[in-house]
Amino acid sequence: MSQIPEDLLAQLIASTQEVFKTMVFRELGSLTPIQGEALRPKSNVVGTVAFAGERCGIVAFYSTTETAKEIAGAMLGIPAAQVNGEMPDAIGEITNMIAGTFRTKMAAFGQPWAISIPTVTIGSDFYTKYVSDVRRVLCPFTMDDGEVFVELILTQH
Repeated sequence: MSQIPEDLLAQLIASTQEVFKTMVFRELGSLTPIQGEALRPKSNVVGTVAFAGERCGIVAFYSTTETAKEIAGAMLGIPAAQVNGEMPDAIGEITNMIAGTFRTKMAAFGQPWAISIPTVTIGSDFYTKYVSDVRRVLCPFTMDDGEVFVELILTQH
């Protein structure tokens, strides 16, 4: 199976870093992307946004609950310890903004896409499995003392 094209990967990384800089007020360090069926990251919070158009797939965001609360707190201007029920909405919005920024960047290459509303799953001991043939790349990022991951999953069509 072929890999995710480098131009898509570069635009996804840039989109993620832009969103975090403007909405979370954090600089993300980018680590080496992992192509293919990588070991899924340890996460309790997963946000997903599907897209369709010239290419179809999913942008997924992964973090721990603690990191998700830090992100929500930064977005809301409150300490992470005071974040309560706002965290799922904040992670949904971050995922939506990453996918939307990525879509806008790709439109410059003539690839308009439609995107879905975000879905956020919170829990433990779960993983996401795609039953169709997909190509995927997991992009790890460092944020302060923690890490977050953004994955691009392309379906075959």
